[in-house]
Amino acid sequence: MNITLKRSALPLLVGGVLIACGQKQEEKPKDTSPVKVTVQQINSGSEAEQLRYSGTIEAENQVQLGFAVPGTVASVLVNEGQMVSAGQLLAVLDPTEYDNALLIASAGLEQAEDMYTRLNGLYEKGSLPAKDFIDIKSKLAQAKANRNLSLKRVKDTKLYASMSGIITSKNIEKGAMAAPGAPAFTIINTSKVYARVSVPESEIGKISKGQTANVSIATIGQQLTGKIAIINPMADAATKSYSVKIQLLNGQGKILPGMIADAEIATGQSVDAITVPTKAVIRDADDITYVYVANGDNKVTRKRITASGLKGDDVVISDGLQSGDRVVVTGQTKLKDGATVSL
Repeated sequence: MNITLKRSALPLLVGGVLIACGQKQEEKPKDTSPVKVTVQQINSGSEAEQLRYSGTIEAENQVQLGFAVPGTVASVLVNEGQMVSAGQLLAVLDPTEYDNALLIASAGLEQAEDMYTRLNGLYEKGSLPAKDFIDIKSKLAQAKANRNLSLKRVKDTKLYASMSGIITSKNIEKGAMAAPGAPAFTIINTSKVYARVSVPESEIGKISKGQTANVSIATIGQQLTGKIAIINPMADAATKSYSVKIQLLNGQGKILPGMIADAEIATGQSVDAITVPTKAVIRDADDITYVYVANGDNKVTRKRITASGLKGDDVVISDGLQSGDRVVVTGQTKLKDGATVSL
């Protein structure tokens, strides 16, 4: 009895499942209707070639200053970030030891000069052997050298700025011991600065010294015009790129080393360029830039592009498209790769 009931219930159960599946399929129909879009056929045109690079600002020159003699720092007169002038006193060592050495050397010179004066008269009269006269001349020369050396050491207890600029590093403090030759201060000159960029091997032949470049510094919102001053003839071993420096005037001192700079260099040559309307370009969450291109079957293909700049309301495309492509300019936000469209 139980077996009969189970067998009769099986068809009903299967039929119920099929009906339910049919209802589910009816609830979620696939929308395959074409998406209404507008396309524009793109063509290449001729325009002036512009090379664009990103780089950093560097100071025109930088020097490290230190004492030539050892000693205890008696005073430090400047701080980091301070503007200094050439010849300005920066720090002083305790000169006591060197002042005393100068007194001793001066006394020795005075004694040698006195001896030379007395013996020189005897030598001129023929009463002093030539050997003794040469000996006193040698002692006088040594005494003069000792005094000059002691005088220099006294002067070396004071450290002066060798050029005008900004103190970027201060490595000594009052009471500390200063070692000869150890950097006490670093000064950079920013009256002129360089925008340093890396140029690939394929483009270095289009750039020459003295060429004009436009440099944009977003940090301070300035656009400046400079000239290419230095082209390093040695390529980087890893990247095979060349270091190029563009000199910029910085009279107001607003441009600081380390700032990001975007440089644009006109080569004077014309190149074929493909442009698309700005509204056609899409950027996804991964920062990938692309457009949709319609084919002859009214289906679209997503194509990744590389933009090299702007030209009016259009984007200049350096890679990813070719002349004759039909780019979707409206309705592209509703598309996915391979979607059918209606024009």
